[in-house]
Amino acid sequence: MLEFLRKWFSGNVRHSGNTKASTEPTLDLGPAVSHTRPRRPDADVHRLMIQATGIRREKGYTEAVHFLKDLAGIYLQQENTALVTCINKLIPYMKKDTEETYSSTYDYLVDILRKIPAADPYFLNLHITMAELIEVKNRREAIAYLENFLREHPPSADTYYHLIKLGDFYGNEGEMHKAREYLQRAKTFWDTGINRSLLIRMQRRWFRSAANIAARGKSRKEQSDYLTYRFLEFAMDMARVLDPAQIGDFHKRKDQYFNKVRGFEEQESFLCALDFLGIQDKKAEVLGKVYGFVFEEMPVIMGVTETQLRYHPGQPESLEEVRQKKIFAEKPFTELDQIEQHIQQLINRYTL
Repeated sequence: MLEFLRKWFSGNVRHSGNTKASTEPTLDLGPAVSHTRPRRPDADVHRLMIQATGIRREKGYTEAVHFLKDLAGIYLQQENTALVTCINKLIPYMKKDTEETYSSTYDYLVDILRKIPAADPYFLNLHITMAELIEVKNRREAIAYLENFLREHPPSADTYYHLIKLGDFYGNEGEMHKAREYLQRAKTFWDTGINRSLLIRMQRRWFRSAANIAARGKSRKEQSDYLTYRFLEFAMDMARVLDPAQIGDFHKRKDQYFNKVRGFEEQESFLCALDFLGIQDKKAEVLGKVYGFVFEEMPVIMGVTETQLRYHPGQPESLEEVRQKKIFAEKPFTELDQIEQHIQQLINRYTL
């Protein structure tokens, strides 16, 4: 396995000026001292995660854990932010591996956290992974871990997801006031100056947590809020793949919702909300209006033209049309208020 990874990285990893290309990656997890800005991962990390899944299916969790540990060692030595993706795949596998215990998994992750470089705050997301591991043993300890982390790393855009995870933990503990408090603190870091793709992902994650918290409510308003947040999470999920230069991805995801491969239509919380609000007989009508808005109207609000939305590969395009597609990804995402207002008005029609 190790020899395979060495060959993979020697043949596939594109070294930047920040990385010593002449040095063969080692798996010595010695102190990781950061002198340069960490490398950003390329597409190889996703292919390697798929390969780890294949190993798990064919040979079991133990072999997949060995594979991912070797890979994590290489990423740590490189100070490559792909380490976060790798560890987030590895720890759930270690939880299910009969050769691993909670203690061995915990000690392994502690060692990783001790050695992650400080040059890029993206690595701080591994503390969420640690909190999720601790939750297996005791959720209160997981809460204490993250709250202590936030005392050492004051809330900022870099700790956005840590705030949301605390909101999730408190929601699962039934402490809704604290849960909403952390979500509100996270929301203050929405900034339209952020890369549009990153901002949309941040907002989708927020709406998911807000929906889960509202779903536990016993009032009509809370159940109505649940529907609003759930539909907004859905809208942001579609917005993530809305790019006129790759419009096929948008239509593929749309088909996944229509075919119920993806979505919330059959989730218990969604069905319970419809029942609570007395509109279960309106399910098809409500979904039709929400889907119609998100699939047809929202793209136009976000600046995608009808021609771009209906484009099929091979159709002729002018140079100006190609240029307009290319600059879309650089535009800030400023349309959330319009999207939220439309969805809220739709919900009000059925719940007020």
